[in-house]
Amino acid sequence: MAKTLVKYSVVDAFTESPFKGNPAAVCFPEEDRDDQWLQSVAAEFNISQTCYLSRIAESEAHDSPNGSSTSTFPRFRLRWFTPVAEVIVSSDNYPFRCFEP
Repeated sequence: MAKTLVKYSVVDAFTESPFKGNPAAVCFPEEDRDDQWLQSVAAEFNISQTCYLSRIAESEAHDSPNGSSTSTFPRFRLRWFTPVAEVIVSSDNYPFRCFEP
């Protein structure tokens, strides 16, 4: 596989001040990556959480029983990893939804 750059940002959660709070890496891969690659990158960051945020294609979005998407907003897949393992998070535990203004 050819080397490609991956956009990312390190954010500080639960604070209003830079370099305080709980750091997390947020990566925006533009292509599918396997679990081993995701885990290796999280280990390389070596901070408490690394998040991978990737857009879900319209063909993958299934909101209604007939398989068609009922949302006009973009949808994203969100996966979390610590330096040693993936964190399995139920979507029922998310206290919010994100909307683009």
